[in-house]
Amino acid sequence: MGKISNYLEMIEDIQNRTPQKEAVCTGNSSLTYRELFLLVKEKQKKWKPSAKKQLYFIQKEQALDQLTEFLTCQGMGYVPVILPKDTASDHRDALVQKLSAETKIPEEACMAVMTSGTSGENKLLFRTFESWYNYFSIQNEVFHITSESRLFMQGSLAFTGNMNLYMAQLSAGATILSEDRFDPRLWIKEIKQWRADGIYLIPTKLHALYQALKHEDLAPIEEIETILSGSQSLGKKDALKLKTFFPKAEITLYYGASELSYVTYIRDYEMNEDKTRIGHPFPQVDVKLKEGRLLVNTDFGVIGAGKEASAGDYAHQDEEGYFCFDGRKDDICNINGRKISAVYVEQTILNLGIAAEAAVKPIEKNGREYLAAWVVLKDKRLSLEPQKIRLMLKKSLREEEIPRQIFFLDALPVNESGKVLKRALQTADAQ
Repeated sequence: MGKISNYLEMIEDIQNRTPQKEAVCTGNSSLTYRELFLLVKEKQKKWKPSAKKQLYFIQKEQALDQLTEFLTCQGMGYVPVILPKDTASDHRDALVQKLSAETKIPEEACMAVMTSGTSGENKLLFRTFESWYNYFSIQNEVFHITSESRLFMQGSLAFTGNMNLYMAQLSAGATILSEDRFDPRLWIKEIKQWRADGIYLIPTKLHALYQALKHEDLAPIEEIETILSGSQSLGKKDALKLKTFFPKAEITLYYGASELSYVTYIRDYEMNEDKTRIGHPFPQVDVKLKEGRLLVNTDFGVIGAGKEASAGDYAHQDEEGYFCFDGRKDDICNINGRKISAVYVEQTILNLGIAAEAAVKPIEKNGREYLAAWVVLKDKRLSLEPQKIRLMLKKSLREEEIPRQIFFLDALPVNESGKVLKRALQTADAQ
């Protein structure tokens, strides 16, 4: 076929060449590339094309349903937006109305993604088809995705990382192994049943998978050749734990943003004890620092990103030249003229070995900033006073880096993609 201009044409091109190849496996069913293409074409027959670009909000909960509706929008005049599952039901209608009324849709837009809203209001970011499609061959080479790949994934396509990798795999004629449920024991069964050769999960889900494998005392799964992860930190110890069950896997952690797509990546053999290390730039992506801000020059960002684009993140380079993530602007605290990274303090708390999760953020009181921490203990039976943790942190942190307040939680609040909702952390019950 001629020039490919949208994602459905991309699927059509693959099904023309390998119609019987499995495109998606989910639950107890699977779809070939021809079946997926014909399913979407049948759905399009029931839709009325729009002469003017308009938003189409996808509110399905299952990833396969999200995928088919997303593809149905292609070439029909609709710009798809997948609403996160954790968007409150009583807020959805109002949010849809507000965004539909206030948003100007760029003519070249193929899709839109909704920002996570971890620190502010939801907004839409628009992408052209080319902004992802033209980079698929490059990222697939970095991630070792080929037409023979069978990558296991879990979660909603409202998470940009999932959506991007779905499309990248489909562009290669690979097979997506998709599970909606958060059930690590089920994942193990499906990874084996579906003959997966790769896994894509964010670090918290990888940890849950490791714990399930450890609990079941299972033998190593040597068929897994690659493990991909992003959105959160991952260090050398985490990688080594995973390799006890996936000894042949190369582990790759990427850093990216909805606004910018892929920015940096790091392999397991490059990781060290500093879990803030996020590696080196992707091919054809230029990264630099300006007063601590991470600036990215890429042709693969959202519409309007421009040169020296920023997602509001801060970083530094270590002695070996690797970029290290310091957090977003809201994660940088100014205490006594010193800029302190909340992300660095979080990792230091985790390195104590007593916390399963930790979140730190700046708090302002009486015109002055200080740090507060929220900690989920590994052993819920353990009774610790905040002062005890502060004493332990004195060995690694300066006085101004030690959180003034420490709170204990059973779990941190997170959104659908697994990112901690720091704006939901409250200090009302001060210790």
